This record gives sequence, C-alpha cells and structure tokens, in this order.
Amino acid sequence: MRSFTAMVGALVLAAAAFADDIVTMPTANQLKAREVDVAAYYLDLKMPSGAPQFVHYQTLYLGLTDRVELDFHRADVNRDAESVVTVLSLKLAAEGPQTPDVVVGVRNIFGEPTTLHPDFRSRTKRTSVYASAAKTYFLREGVQGPPLARVHLGVGTEDWTLLNEKRHEGPFGGVQMLIVPTVGAVVQWDGQDWITALTYMPPRSGITIKGGTYGDHRWYGVALRKQL
Repeated sequence: MRSFTAMVGALVLAAAAFADDIVTMPTANQLKAREVDVAAYYLDLKMPSGAPQFVHYQTLYLGLTDRVELDFHRADVNRDAESVVTVLSLKLAAEGPQTPDVVVGVRNIFGEPTTLHPDFRSRTKRTSVYASAAKTYFLREGVQGPPLARVHLGVGTEDWTLLNEKRHEGPFGGVQMLIVPTVGAVVQWDGQDWITALTYMPPRSGITIKGGTYGDHRWYGVALRKQL
C-alpha cells in the first residue's frame, strides 16, 4: 500500500504532463473535483490552396467531482465554421496497483455542427461515445517517479468534429511519457492520424507549453491548470 500511495503522489506531481495534451483523442485522464484546465492551441494545417490553412482552438476542462468532468472545445477554423463541442465524461474506476483508470464519455452532446461544408455538416453534428482506459508504468525499478509512461487504449463511435475527418471509431490509443519532472512526450493514434508532442512544464507554475505534429499538420499550445 505504501508503494501505491507513493505512486499516486508521483502522479499528482506529474498531472500537468498527463493533461489532455492532444485535444482530439479522448483519454482516461480525468480532473479532480474543482480542478480547472484552460488551454489555447494553434493548428498549422498543410492543406491545398483554398482549403482551411489554420485552426484556433481553445479548451476548458472542469472537474465537477472526482468522477465527473465537463469540457468545452471551441474551434475557429479558417475559411470554415466557428463551433463549441461539449464533452461529458465519467470515471468508472480509479487506477490501482494492477488495474487501470477507466472512463466513459460522450462527445458533442448538443449536436453542434462544426463545418459549413454541405457534404459534412450533418456528420459533424453526430454525438459520439467512447470508453478509455489508462495505466501508468514506472520505467526505473524502485523509483516511484520519472521517467514514467502512461499507456492509453480506447474504443468509440465515429466523431467528425475536427477537419471533417472520421476519428475515434473502433480502437485508438497511445503513450504519454514524463521523461523528467518538467519534460514529457506523447505519441497517439486517434483512428485517423498519428499525433506527436513534446511538453514543457515550468516548475510550480501549473503551465504546460506543448507542440508537435498532427498527421501532416503542426500544432502548438499552452495550458494552465489550477485547483479552485
């Protein structure tokens, strides 16, 4: 029990690294009660001339209880629509020494259309559901802290809310790593694209600076997490 308590303490210290670094893929990372995470992203799109060239994306995550989280994802797509997608998630099981965190969720609860394109507008209004599990592994024997890895595996129904592309249908997942207390790395597959990231967390700031690749595109972001 002492070992697991130490592990929980290490995870609390690493919470910023295990925030939702990539907003397009659901994970079992869940805020605690009264925790707030706010973030802003810029997606630099590699698209044909005439298509959207960038996306301004903001997120607000609210820990309503230790098991219930409410999220808002606002996207302002160049040459396309501005929208807000609402996500509600519920933690079914907390991580233990041998068991993972397990979370279920619903994306786009209110059926918000996220594009003006007539061929895709009705698809983007669809509500999707998912289940995701995550387990943390320490990579140095006997050391309850970095370097560590958090392995994600999820399954869901189709989600068309970003760039008119189908994501999260069937299996998806990835790995988040905390290399040292201030630096992390991410590799994920969301069912459509491979996603990578590097993260940096200035000590005792609650801030995470991050960026990486998203399929053929690049993205950059900054997040702030606080306990109310």
